[in-house]
Amino acid sequence: MRLTNKIAMVVGAGQTPGPTMGNGRATALLFAREGAQVLAVDRDIDSAQENVELIHQEGGEGRCCSRRCYR
Repeated sequence: MRLTNKIAMVVGAGQTPGPTMGNGRATALLFAREGAQVLAVDRDIDSAQENVELIHQEGGEGRCCSRRCYR
């Protein structure tokens, strides 16, 4: 695993409900599969938490928080 002992913060890691997977969620899952501890950040905490649950189901480590990122 290439990202073991690394922490990855993925902003926009949640997912709008629907049949597809967004870039943020896909990135967070990929980083977790490669061994990173993932911090999933999204404005929708429920969506970010759902992503963390997917990470945990695959045996990865993850946490989430809700933030609005703007200028």
